[in-house]
Amino acid sequence: MTIVVGANPFGDSHGAIDLGVTLARTLPEATGPDVLVIATVVPPGWTVPSMARVDGEMQEWVQARADEAEAAVLDALGGRADDLTIEFVRLHDRSTPRALAVLAEERDATALVLGSSPTGTPGRVVIGSTADYLLHSSPVPLAIAPHSYRCPPGPAADVVAHRLTCSFSGTDLASAAVRWAARLTREIDVGLRIATFGVRSPTMYPPEIGTDIEAEVNEQWRAQMVDAQHALQARLGSDLDDDVELVVASGSSWWEALTSVDWLPNELLILGSSSAGALRRVFLGTNATRIIRHSPVPVLVVPHDEL
Repeated sequence: MTIVVGANPFGDSHGAIDLGVTLARTLPEATGPDVLVIATVVPPGWTVPSMARVDGEMQEWVQARADEAEAAVLDALGGRADDLTIEFVRLHDRSTPRALAVLAEERDATALVLGSSPTGTPGRVVIGSTADYLLHSSPVPLAIAPHSYRCPPGPAADVVAHRLTCSFSGTDLASAAVRWAARLTREIDVGLRIATFGVRSPTMYPPEIGTDIEAEVNEQWRAQMVDAQHALQARLGSDLDDDVELVVASGSSWWEALTSVDWLPNELLILGSSSAGALRRVFLGTNATRIIRHSPVPVLVVPHDEL
């Protein structure tokens, strides 16, 4: 198995590295060594050298930052990945997401891993420009760590996902994602939770139709989602284990909805991507993007072609 981790040479990549280790210990692979490819993307040099060697000095600075980033990665791993093969790859490209996508496809990566943007609320996924691009174009499953994500210290057995939660919206695509997640949980012997998230209608002001009507609408939505989950459970039959958890969560905001349920250490939130994108590429609808942007745990987005 090969996990490609996009390491920011000009920022903190600790979250992405930790998630890469978690996935390497969680995702199954029948044969071959487990390889963690740490990829840094640096801009290429100028095509026309400057008389004042500004281009050369800039390249020296960039290479020095990349060297520091690789040293920081080794320090962050700190002996926690002795059973993994660590490989450093330095890419020269003006487009970081394009370079990472090409590398992930060339290496037939099991997943491409990114950290969150450093600007944002710690503890939730913050989509930067690279992640935003890859959420609509990655050729392999894309994993994103929340801002300031850290996997718990301890033995290798603790650095695994102990439950997978699959987002379910009631569509055929969401059903396929649940089936994919169910197969994965059986391979790695962890629990599965099927979760539907929604945002309650805001209270009207002035309350022209009354709060009772709004509460009734929200309750009807919840009942419909419960029925849809049970119908899915019946339809998948033996593909789902008997102990699968079903949950419908709502709130006044997406953040409130996602944090209204419990999350285990190292838990992963799985979403399927839409077929509206190019074949074998990730492509997300509006609500899926909102769920990702408010997730308190790492997310794993699976291309439609793999579902």
